Amino acid sequence: MTLTPRTALLAAAPLLLLVALGVLLPFGWRSADLLWNCVQGSSCAVHDLFADNYYLQALWNTVWISALSTVLALAIGLGAAIALAQMPRWRGPVSVLASLGANFAGVPLAVAMTLLFGAQGVVSSSLGLAGLSLPFDLYRNSGLLVAYVCFQVPLACLLLIAPAQMVEGGLMDAAATLGAGPWLFWRRVGLPLLLPSLVEVGSLLFANAAAAYATPFALSGTAANVLAVRIAALVSGDIFAQPELSSLLAVVMFAMLVLVIAGGRWLAARLRWAGA
Repeated sequence: MTLTPRTALLAAAPLLLLVALGVLLPFGWRSADLLWNCVQGSSCAVHDLFADNYYLQALWNTVWISALSTVLALAIGLGAAIALAQMPRWRGPVSVLASLGANFAGVPLAVAMTLLFGAQGVVSSSLGLAGLSLPFDLYRNSGLLVAYVCFQVPLACLLLIAPAQMVEGGLMDAAATLGAGPWLFWRRVGLPLLLPSLVEVGSLLFANAAAAYATPFALSGTAANVLAVRIAALVSGDIFAQPELSSLLAVVMFAMLVLVIAGGRWLAARLRWAGA
């Protein structure tokens, strides 16, 4: 049955109302309030943001950790998804494990990583006996990157299983028959076919990492200098509350996520149109 535009709009009305009340209205109101305060010249949060490099560093840490974890997750997840496309009988069990891994974030992941890579962790202690050390510090940005990759990779695998099935064995066999080796096949056929899906999945992975709060907070507390933790600390008053600055950081994060997701959808659509 085909829905008319009016019927589809009525069906989507509850979701649109929820988004308007829960997302657009609060951010619109806070943005207008911040702008009004700056115009009046009274306690402009923008001045506070640029006056303290600490919050700009939090923004930069959020961007580079999210971007790098997204690239690593796409590379590993794509390889796993392509392998599953060639071995359909493993798709069910691996999907179950990937679903568990994608949702194994926050406090459970922090506890598991502490038991493995903490000061007295199993891996850290074993390397110490051999006179070696971990290549990262669990409680610094490098440790956050490793933690993000742990839940980004399973999510990337889940999201790329369906697109990877487009590159089924028949295409590879046809390319091999025409004399194309694996490198030429992936450069001219495989990657161009998967590129729109990679862009869309990459934008979702970036947003998933940038908005993560429980994992960095459980690992390092308020010492984790990323946007989500800084927003929460400013609201709760780690030293003293600054609701205006926390609102500005929340608006910045919201704008960044909207830009990344909308830009990813637009670029993926352009790539599909160009490929067609």
